Amino acid sequence: MVLVDTSTMVTALVAVGLLITVLGLRRRAAQAANEPRTWSLMLLGVASISGSVLVGKGVDAVAPDGGAFVRSVGCVLACATFYEALTTWNRRRVVVIERGETLNGLSAAMVGVALANLIAGHFRHPGPGLPQWQLQASLWVVSALIVVLGTALTIARISGLLRDPRIWLVTIAIGAAAGTELTGLTMHGPTWRPIEAVWLSVAALIVLSVMLAPRTGSTPSVAAAEQATIFGALTVLFVAIAILTVDNDFAADSSRWPTLYAVAGGIGASVRVVRLVRDLSSLAQSRREALTDELTGIANRRALLAAIDEALLTVGSTTLLIIDLDRFKAINDRYGHAAGDQVLRHMATTFEALIPARGLLARLGGDEFAVLLTDAEPGMPSALARSLAQAAAPLSDVKGRLLQVGASVGVATVESPGVLGGELLRQADAAMYQAKTSGSGVSLYDGVVDAVAQERLELVEDLHQALAGPDEQRDQIVVYFQPQLDARTGRVMGAEALVRWQHPRLGLLAPDLFIDLAEQNELMASLTDRVMREAARQAARWRAAGHRLRVSVNLSASCLSHDSLLLLLDDVLETGLTARDLVLEVTETSLMKDPELALAAMRQIADRGVGISIDDYGTGYSSLSYLNHLPATELKIDRSFTARITNDPRTAAIVAGTVELAHHLGMRLIAEGVEDNETLTEMIRLGCDETQGYLHSRPLPAEMFLEWLRSHSAHPVSPASAVTVPVRPKASVVVR
Repeated sequence: MVLVDTSTMVTALVAVGLLITVLGLRRRAAQAANEPRTWSLMLLGVASISGSVLVGKGVDAVAPDGGAFVRSVGCVLACATFYEALTTWNRRRVVVIERGETLNGLSAAMVGVALANLIAGHFRHPGPGLPQWQLQASLWVVSALIVVLGTALTIARISGLLRDPRIWLVTIAIGAAAGTELTGLTMHGPTWRPIEAVWLSVAALIVLSVMLAPRTGSTPSVAAAEQATIFGALTVLFVAIAILTVDNDFAADSSRWPTLYAVAGGIGASVRVVRLVRDLSSLAQSRREALTDELTGIANRRALLAAIDEALLTVGSTTLLIIDLDRFKAINDRYGHAAGDQVLRHMATTFEALIPARGLLARLGGDEFAVLLTDAEPGMPSALARSLAQAAAPLSDVKGRLLQVGASVGVATVESPGVLGGELLRQADAAMYQAKTSGSGVSLYDGVVDAVAQERLELVEDLHQALAGPDEQRDQIVVYFQPQLDARTGRVMGAEALVRWQHPRLGLLAPDLFIDLAEQNELMASLTDRVMREAARQAARWRAAGHRLRVSVNLSASCLSHDSLLLLLDDVLETGLTARDLVLEVTETSLMKDPELALAAMRQIADRGVGISIDDYGTGYSSLSYLNHLPATELKIDRSFTARITNDPRTAAIVAGTVELAHHLGMRLIAEGVEDNETLTEMIRLGCDETQGYLHSRPLPAEMFLEWLRSHSAHPVSPASAVTVPVRPKASVVVR
């Protein structure tokens, strides 16, 4: 009696301590992981264990066999809630909506009881045994414990927690409880002992600790969780069928318990299998839709990429053709997207009729299609590309009008398996772009051309960084200065600001290597901003050193029409640079792109007092009537005229006429490219106002230009004895 009382007290203490522990853990975990339902289920399971043990002790005092039943019911309820808590926690982690795990667990428990009945009926010793209700209660306890144990191990496996020692403590604890129950059945003794409550309490705490540490393993995927559920359902169904098959031959008595439980469990598992078939059908449909283009019904980009990867691994030669429709945007804009969709469907049908049986036609998106060929014969991809380009002919049926559609096709082939699918796609796309820009219709991938294009793309990205990146990259844009001298006195009148790019890999780059990139990628406004501010800053330094000079900055056509130009001018003029000390140089070509807009912009510039220079005069399509309306202050004779002035009388006559025209219009005339004394002398004879060229100085960095300016002011050189001032340019400098 003393032993029983001590056991009761121990069990009561464990139960109370367990309840307090779970309540504390629930509050902390619910706040951290937002799992209130999971923790409520765990708390209910612990309460079932504790309550059934304590209530069972009281029932034992009245009915000796009643306490065992109460404890069995409490154990089964606890296992059910532990199972639901584990599956709920797993569902939340993998975001699985399907709740078939509960049906799986119940079916597994029923089949487990059926199997236990079958085994117990065969191995039970002859003679008086346990009452049937007590036997069934105990078998339910064993089956429920095994289901919880299997569930915990399965979740641990798909979550990567099998190396966690707590999992194996769960196994030991639940196994010990199940073993105690089985021992009682085998020895025909009491079916419940207080020590089992302790084992179940320990198991509950360990399951809780596993749930508290989800970061110790990997987050399970939906596929892994569904696979485990499906495997469980099929296993339960197989065991149920096996039990029904051998029941009559294997059972030692005429008990129908195995049959009843096996049928119930098999029905539950069958329901889950039916759901499985439904899910697999839906999955197959979703997979087909995921690999098919909805508009045209052909393969989509995802299917093409998968086919490319497979082809590169399994076959020798792999060829990819990319087809881009020409003028498709115009069709969409003019006739609407419905007409555009009709064109795409028509093109898909047309292309598909030309593709060989082993080829794959796919739509990449928009108006781009692709064809994948494997082990094609030599010349076949090129012939197919020409056929595809020719097939994109005008088609009707849109408001009775012919739609002018064309196609550009790029072809890329790889022979070795080392190329990745993404690289093959890029090569074919590069070839297609070459076909489109050249207007050839079909282009084969050329590694040299692609390397040049890649270099340009890298330069564009580098230029973006140089203009908008960190300060250490922004310093890559540097400004050189070339002096402009009075042709007769040799006095320095101004300097032209010339941009250079100190590229970290390619060295010092002249403007002709990156100006067009800046123009094409809308970077000219930022580049002009940088050059003009630096020119203004250096002009202030010259003035502080006693040299008041004009500074000239080149403007492109895009800058002339950019909204930020006037704001930039106002900002620069507020820094102390006077308007008469700033000249903006504009080429004839840029003026003629949009004469009205250019004239309006130049008038706004002139209204601020800023000088305007017509650069490279004589190389464009000059219009005297247009020149008469320009508020320009100077003309710059292009170096192509300057170089021929001493040996070509017709060129000398043109320059003389230009000088007279400039003077009559109130403009000064500057000659570029003066490189020797003979040219300088001839320019002076023709009446040129100022000269600029290597005879005086190459373009120099700001510091070297200031040194040159000081040296020239201290030792002025007259035109008759003009000599080239020695400089020390870097070997990599490319100058204009």
